[in-house]
Amino acid sequence: MKIIDLYRRGGVVLSLEVFPPKIDYPLETIFQTISELTKLQPGFISVTYGAGGSSRVRTVEIASRIKK
Repeated sequence: MKIIDLYRRGGVVLSLEVFPPKIDYPLETIFQTISELTKLQPGFISVTYGAGGSSRVRTVEIASRIKK
């Protein structure tokens, strides 16, 4: 489903944006947080690249795990 399809349905669409943690911060913590936030039933979750793309590997890892 595309994001535009969510808005075409009408009503409120909740979205979440996740920023990858710094390299020395455990990813499991962010996955636990995302797990709790999904209880809010967001329409979608976006994952942002870090400043300068420095955390792009973590961005892909987080996005891939959210997609599952």
